[in-house]
Amino acid sequence: MKPLPLNTATQAIFARIRTHGWVLNVYGRSHSHAMRLVKARVERRIKRSGLAVHEFNAYRRYVHELVKAFRTETGEPLVKAIDLVLRKWTNLRLVPELLQALLGDCFLRFEQRGYAMPESMPLTHANRRGRKPGRVSHLTYEAALKKGRIPLGRANTVAEQSARQKAGAARASAIADGLRPVLAARGIPADKFVVYFAFAQKLGRLSRTYGGESLQMAAADLIDYYEAKLLDPDTLRAIALMLFSVTTAG
Repeated sequence: MKPLPLNTATQAIFARIRTHGWVLNVYGRSHSHAMRLVKARVERRIKRSGLAVHEFNAYRRYVHELVKAFRTETGEPLVKAIDLVLRKWTNLRLVPELLQALLGDCFLRFEQRGYAMPESMPLTHANRRGRKPGRVSHLTYEAALKKGRIPLGRANTVAEQSARQKAGAARASAIADGLRPVLAARGIPADKFVVYFAFAQKLGRLSRTYGGESLQMAAADLIDYYEAKLLDPDTLRAIALMLFSVTTAG
């Protein structure tokens, strides 16, 4: 796994999260509430970064992922979640210094809101009305499109969108069939299939977009990200080679 270069400010944030005995007040809050706290500050930094306007949205998506981490994790799991978000967007070639500066903006703003006892901000609410069980639909994807139960994309016809869905399902089935023997040969337990399948699905999308050295670089970054999520790197490289004929440095 590639080392993630962290500046002193980010290291201090991680140390603060690890050692402080209370959780941030934003923990358990809604996404809209948390975003309101940081939006003005991060927007100001993004717009003053000197980047081209078309690059702004990537940093905004990064901030949304950071906010989700602060809302849903605390302590060491929060540090791990932030590390994964930083690693993902650094591998996507965003500017590491700006990513970490935006992290600092979010953390300082959330800390200004204070701390709360962990049990005082539950992630679910007892009085929230649950979804009533409904009838199981046995419609095909195409029939559901025709009835309006699945939204039809812009500039799409029912036939075109249905055909793309069938092609995607066929690709996913082929990936799953190829993945099972790779995992079995390496002794990966069945309950880990889903996370390795998610990796294989993403690598499959990359293989349809890139080729040559560009694909190798993208695959290496994806392997690095999933290794940080504690998946076995040798198995990830074997999946890349055997399912997509992609070789990466080990």
